[in-house]
Amino acid sequence: MERAPPSSNRRGRFPSPSVSATVARVELRRMFRRVRAQDVWLALVVLGSLAALAMLPIAFDAASAWGATLASGDAAPASTLSLLVASGWVLVLAMGVVAGVGSYGEIDEPAGMLTVRPPKDVAGGLLLMNAVGYVPYVVVPFGVGFAGLAVGAGTPLVLLGGVAATAALLASAMAIGYPVGLALKGAIHRSKWLSRLKPVVGAVVVVAYFWVTFAGRLPALVDALEPVLRGPPLAWLSDLALVTTPGADASPLGAAAALGLSVIVVPVGTLATVRAAEFAWFADEQRDSGAEAEPGEGSSAASGTGTPTGSTRLGDVLGLVCRRQGTAGVAATTLVRAYRAPLQLLFAAVPLLFALPMAEGALASGTVPSYAPWFAMLYGAWVAGVAAPLNLLGNQGATLPGLLTSRASGREVVHGHLLAVVAPVAPVAAVLSGAAARATGRSTAEAVGFAGLALVVVAGGAVVAAALGARFPRFDGIDVTADRTATPPSKVAFALYSILASLGVSAAGVLTDELYRVVIHSLLAPRLPFGLSLSVGGLERVALGVAIALVAAVPVAYVLAVRRVSGYYIE
Repeated sequence: MERAPPSSNRRGRFPSPSVSATVARVELRRMFRRVRAQDVWLALVVLGSLAALAMLPIAFDAASAWGATLASGDAAPASTLSLLVASGWVLVLAMGVVAGVGSYGEIDEPAGMLTVRPPKDVAGGLLLMNAVGYVPYVVVPFGVGFAGLAVGAGTPLVLLGGVAATAALLASAMAIGYPVGLALKGAIHRSKWLSRLKPVVGAVVVVAYFWVTFAGRLPALVDALEPVLRGPPLAWLSDLALVTTPGADASPLGAAAALGLSVIVVPVGTLATVRAAEFAWFADEQRDSGAEAEPGEGSSAASGTGTPTGSTRLGDVLGLVCRRQGTAGVAATTLVRAYRAPLQLLFAAVPLLFALPMAEGALASGTVPSYAPWFAMLYGAWVAGVAAPLNLLGNQGATLPGLLTSRASGREVVHGHLLAVVAPVAPVAAVLSGAAARATGRSTAEAVGFAGLALVVVAGGAVVAAALGARFPRFDGIDVTADRTATPPSKVAFALYSILASLGVSAAGVLTDELYRVVIHSLLAPRLPFGLSLSVGGLERVALGVAIALVAAVPVAYVLAVRRVSGYYIE
């Protein structure tokens, strides 16, 4: 942290502008460094930026056409523009809440930071950092939109209202959303019940976000919020944005009200941020005593001396189906760790992005695609592998030496990881696959067959994943948020397992499902290189060979996984 400039503003209610600016500048620099150091997130940022840049010319052309329409005396586009501006304010507000309740509402080394400077200065710096961090996401799309509107209207005055509205939107939304997020963080810290439900709530929020984003539900959400978006005070913000646009019929009084309200909201929101930060940072975090199992406790679980405190009851339940205490301990610790650190499972949720359009189409049409049972089976096998076995050594972190030197054998470690994923995932995959098969018009017997096959595929896939995870471990994590890291499987293990799981499910589909066989043949036959041809019978023979090879690979993978874990040592 850079040395803060001298300031006498220790007793006032407001943060010191100079110190807050220093805190914001240092935090922004650290954030950029973290992104540059993480190849995964850097690639995602680049891809997201390219997608956004591809949309900007379309937005410019649409705004230009609206500007020309307004200049001609037709005020119809003003309604849509007002709705977009108000929706932007709500989006920034939501991002502010997420930032406050998430890792961007926390302090690195709080004991030192809050000793050197008053909490108000640190809180002011984090508020400023988050506001500045969202500038590109607000200024770029709004800037392109208002530039197109100015070109279409034929006057640069449009930009005056656009700049004023953009600044008021960002400042007011962040000044309200960020302290709300900090207050929620404090409430979670002070409540055992909320702390216990935090992973569940986080998972629901993530699923809801991707559902809205990728399943085409955003227009429906905007329609539901339309009465609020079109009423004051958000309507005043739209007046500010369009007050200098010819033909928009925006209210100068509403524009003045938006400016005045923003001037009031920013200092009030700053004071609220200070109070909410103190509420969040000085709370004694309340946790259920049964959940106080640190990652390091995994070694005690595996040693056979007892299960972690947070998984005692779970370990007792698993002990009913386990012959060895070490297996139950490893399984219980793995499940508790997954619940307490759900970000580790983020990588297993990636295929759900492809399932959202399928689910949306099924809800809209009332029909389930014929490939849905196979997708459920493939995803079940994939998530069972990625969730834990595909990096069973790397996931241990600092507890790995204790695990390797404990009384638990390599067999018990492998069994524990397999039990931890197969027990919860296999039944769900079987039910989803069987239900999807029945919903597609297949007979009850076929649905039962799908469910049984799903159980086999998930269990076999987990074994293969354990072998790959033991052979290609990954120990270095990536930053998922500002202060939270996760350790994904290695790229080699990830790619190999994804290919093998896809081949296994495809081979099963070709051998057991005539419709699946026809579809796969129609996709493969025209795309074979070197003039090769493939008949339907030939495809069946290839699938049978793949299935036999993969079935034979399961016991081999099991032996390799056990030997690798038993003989693994740290140099």
